[in-house]
Amino acid sequence: MQQSPTPKTIFALLCFLLAQQLVKAQFNGFNTTLVNQAFYGSKGTYFADVNGDKKADAIVVNNDKITVRTASTFGMSVAQSWTYNAYFGSRATYFADLNGDKKADAIVVNEDRVSARLSNGTSFDLSSDWTDGAYYGNLGTYFVDVTGDGKADAVVVNKSGIVVKRSNGMSFGNNQDWSNGAFYGSKGTFFADVNGDGKADAIVVNDDKIVVRKSTGTTFSINEDWTSNGYWGSRGTFFADVTGDGKADAIVVNDDGITVRRSNGRSFGPNEVFASSAYYGSKGTYFVDVNGDGKADAVVVNDGQIVARLAR
Repeated sequence: MQQSPTPKTIFALLCFLLAQQLVKAQFNGFNTTLVNQAFYGSKGTYFADVNGDKKADAIVVNNDKITVRTASTFGMSVAQSWTYNAYFGSRATYFADLNGDKKADAIVVNEDRVSARLSNGTSFDLSSDWTDGAYYGNLGTYFVDVTGDGKADAVVVNKSGIVVKRSNGMSFGNNQDWSNGAFYGSKGTFFADVNGDGKADAIVVNDDKIVVRKSTGTTFSINEDWTSNGYWGSRGTFFADVTGDGKADAIVVNDDGITVRRSNGRSFGPNEVFASSAYYGSKGTYFVDVNGDGKADAVVVNDGQIVARLAR
């Protein structure tokens, strides 16, 4: 007759499974070389999926053009010109999917307007105006999907509040007040989907805690404390899904390593060490999915190469 497992055996099994999960949810302890030579832009270096294969590509913006190295199984491809003339904004340059075709488009914010060049998968098309006037925030300008329709909307943060212009796939609509008052952080303001519903939420990092206002699709809801103490990095604070569950986690980069607080959809959990030694780039540190497995990897850009530690 088969015996039922004892409570002690069940507890040991649960501890083993939890330990296995924790081991999996880390960055590899070795570097994967993506580009074995200098590849960064005088006007900015970015990572976004511009060809729709679910892997983040390396994008550099220089004074004369935009150059892309698309992600592949064995790193990044050869450099290809995606524009043959200058394309950057006096206020900022961004890459996000504006029309919902799963390919990130080039967006420039200037003093008088927001313009974009849509990705066709191999280059950026001609520029078109997406606003008929100035649109940027004194505390930040962002392009993220806050409505859940697959198209990145234009979000600006000012001291008076957060304003959104929705994307209709061809332009941005009218101003909409989404915060009904000030909402920004002393250590940073971010937008990412922390509860896995497909809509980017508003996140503020303050000295004492992280506060979230979830997107309802038409506004940001009431304040929710997602940590009970301060959580930010001396080398950077990020929000990206490193576990592959569809929810953005809180990531901090310090001089001695990388720690993560996983999102459970309602708050960020305890600190977990994802890299136990220094890991940041002289030209930039990013958390993006370069291998298409649904988990954001740690990517650093240095003077002579781009390397990654893949999330596992």
